[in-house]
Amino acid sequence: MARAVTFGEGQTVSFVEDVVSGPAHDQVLVRMQACGICKYDTKTLKDLSENPLYSARPGHEGVGIVEAVGEGVHDLKPGDKIASMALGGAMAEFYLADCGSVARIPDAVERYELWIAEPVACVVNALRLLRIEPGEDVVVLGSGYMGILLVQGLPKEFIRRLVATDLRDDRLDLAKKYGAEYVVNVEKENAVEAVFDICGGKVDLVVEAAGVQGTIAQGTAMLRNGGRLCIFGHHALDEKVPTNDWHMHGIEVLNTTPFMSRDFHRDLVDGVRLMEKGTFDQSELVTHTYPFDEVAAAMEETIQHPPDMIKSVLINS
Repeated sequence: MARAVTFGEGQTVSFVEDVVSGPAHDQVLVRMQACGICKYDTKTLKDLSENPLYSARPGHEGVGIVEAVGEGVHDLKPGDKIASMALGGAMAEFYLADCGSVARIPDAVERYELWIAEPVACVVNALRLLRIEPGEDVVVLGSGYMGILLVQGLPKEFIRRLVATDLRDDRLDLAKKYGAEYVVNVEKENAVEAVFDICGGKVDLVVEAAGVQGTIAQGTAMLRNGGRLCIFGHHALDEKVPTNDWHMHGIEVLNTTPFMSRDFHRDLVDGVRLMEKGTFDQSELVTHTYPFDEVAAAMEETIQHPPDMIKSVLINS
């Protein structure tokens, strides 16, 4: 028996006892060491009807140690360290994962919370879809956790100008540290006008990573005719978008959700390789860690999202 997290009515978070079964064919049993808390986790806790199966067994940003392997598994063995992206179940002492949803991480890893790899895979997927050309001007709207990961991964060596925006100067400082040449505080400046001043006019690509109302229209206003708008942030609530501007200015709209990926496992594996290389570095992004026993407090605080929080992670060690 092992404990697993479950979400209940009234935003309750509790433990249930699960029977730990052996892995099936092409599966591994993982002893969880860290599990990231995602916007989707907080969304399903607040609205169980969003995904009842997921609410019953949440967690999809797991990192851990292989406890056992099923038949047909030849490239992993007990004791190997892995990151996973299974949709549900990773907020547990032990969880099952298909081999097509895991990637091996270095044996030397000790701070498992820094190897949350599913969000990095999302960024790698977006980078594949963006088709960035040398000399383009690029704007990233939002310098939160995912926005900074995007800044880290964008090919700064051949982008002409990279601009990052946010409401907070400390987040913009991080964006600059990781390669944004220019930053704009949208509470102090008109973002569209500031981008025009920096780039000498409209830009080639806007990556919307804020996921808040108004940023899709803001990004559209920054784009040249034939420019590309990447909707990367999760807009959980439907909103009015500037379809007329898209039509009249020939804007290409890219929805770079993981469900658009041609091979999300490849994105995960390549993301881990880039983490090993140092392209992606979460050492200043994982700001809050919580013992597994304190998952209820972790979820509550993540929903409240204090100003100094960028990424929160459960630790089970």
